[in-house]
Amino acid sequence: MAMPDSPNYLAPAIRLAGVSLNLDGKQILQDINLEIPPGETLVLMGKNGSGKTMLLKTLVGLFRPQQGVAEILGKNVHNLGHYELDQLLQKTGYVFQKSGLFDSLHVWENVVFALRRFSDLSHDQLRQKATECLNRAGLKDVEDKYPSELSGGMQKRAGIARAIAMDPQILLFDDPTAGLDPVLTDAIAELIKGIKRNLGSTAIVVAHDFNLAYKLADKIGLMVSGRLHGILTRDEFKASSEAYFEQFREGKLTGPIPVIE
Repeated sequence: MAMPDSPNYLAPAIRLAGVSLNLDGKQILQDINLEIPPGETLVLMGKNGSGKTMLLKTLVGLFRPQQGVAEILGKNVHNLGHYELDQLLQKTGYVFQKSGLFDSLHVWENVVFALRRFSDLSHDQLRQKATECLNRAGLKDVEDKYPSELSGGMQKRAGIARAIAMDPQILLFDDPTAGLDPVLTDAIAELIKGIKRNLGSTAIVVAHDFNLAYKLADKIGLMVSGRLHGILTRDEFKASSEAYFEQFREGKLTGPIPVIE
């Protein structure tokens, strides 16, 4: 790995250093340390409740950690004012687990929700941009539908279309294939790969599906009880006999990962 004073060194696009989060007396995140170079994808895996989603929410400033530093593109998220944070988050696309679409807005209005606020594009230009993003997400002729008129897989795609409307440098996906069948999961994986390739974005993907993880990941991190136990390459994760990784990968009830916490 290139060192900071090396000519080959690239500052991480995402960095968390010693991040700990406590809510209502419960330790949610404990001493999280990670760096993701520009253009790479980290897939976070772990049991439900292990802290994966909370890590994403802390990274974008929704929660303030009691300790540590969370940086996006070299900026400490929790030290920014509202205007500076807005500017940074314009470079960040977030795909919610349940799509997070506004039921009262048409699909096209959902896609350009942030763009309407942060740009001076006309109504027709916003509509055109929405159509372009929906097409990139594999959706056609849905602009004037409401989210409730879309299937679960189509809602996922619409959520991805919204996330890419600002051409973000950072993409955060919270379990983008939750509840989808294997065929749709594979389609979403290919969609995310294509979008990342086109945008050159850096990404964190929270996932429970191993096939999705193997398709997308440069590296895979395992969350256990609020801690980031370790980060391995995709191939290392597949082959690792280390107790935590093996138990999670094989779905064993016995091992160091507690079944009930």
